[in-house]
Amino acid sequence: MLKLLQNYNTLNDGSVFKRLTVVPESVLLLGEGRISLHNWKGLLRLRLAYKKVTLASGKPYVVVHNSYNGYYHWLLESLPRLLVAKAQLPAFTLLLPATFTEAFYRDSLALLGIDVARAERTHPNTVYKVPQLGLPIVPDPMGTFTPSIVANLRKELLASPALPPAGRPLPQAERLYISRKKASRRKILNEPDVEQLLTRHGFVSICFEDYTFHEQILICSTCRTFMSIHGAGLSNILFMPPASTVIELRKPDDNHNYFYQSLATALGHTYKLLYCPAPNENQPVQDADVVVNIDELQAVLHDLQG
Repeated sequence: MLKLLQNYNTLNDGSVFKRLTVVPESVLLLGEGRISLHNWKGLLRLRLAYKKVTLASGKPYVVVHNSYNGYYHWLLESLPRLLVAKAQLPAFTLLLPATFTEAFYRDSLALLGIDVARAERTHPNTVYKVPQLGLPIVPDPMGTFTPSIVANLRKELLASPALPPAGRPLPQAERLYISRKKASRRKILNEPDVEQLLTRHGFVSICFEDYTFHEQILICSTCRTFMSIHGAGLSNILFMPPASTVIELRKPDDNHNYFYQSLATALGHTYKLLYCPAPNENQPVQDADVVVNIDELQAVLHDLQG
């Protein structure tokens, strides 16, 4: 579904509003009050304090991003909305925050036929008045996925003529372990022991930081078993062949952040979860380092053999 809006306003975080009323589909977690600007008091305050910019008329603009940034949210929340816009609007200019500079933004847009250089860059503390605005909407609440939507996204990205062949030898392993050893947080503290066991079971250990977005797609397209600690790297299970296996390592239950289980299910993959204790129980899943119980991991790997 694509909402076509006339003379609406948008912010750098992707929210859309007119006068003192926000369009609810443009804001995540509106009912939880996560973003103080997205109520009538906040909108009034920014109307008085923010810089005002009116975009050129005569062409439609489209906003697909939301207030969460990063790889997971872009790949699995923004790109499905972009496909809706492409299907229903022949030509448009994409609104994109100026801070979205990582290569995966450019590369993923190129695979869907969008030149990032032609996007209209937006900035904080600015209200943009948009004469013609397209707001694509998908039915999935945050963290849930419709099988047909993710299947279509996978198809479009893998089949894109803009996806280049590998320019260097890449891992072609059917079993991959994605390490976060190069990340600043959320690591496996006994990873050498984990990798030693995984190697005996045919896993290849890599860090996604060593590969481009295109290379990550190609690597995952031949992988049948994917294991990693909770994090955005698990988003790449999108590119695995159907009926593959996903193993997620994460801190014990916080009743949230089961995005990858939902994604794996929507893609038709087998999903396995191994809870791992965190030395600091006060840290949330997104920050906590963990220790993997080797015996429990061995049991999970034994199940794979069956």
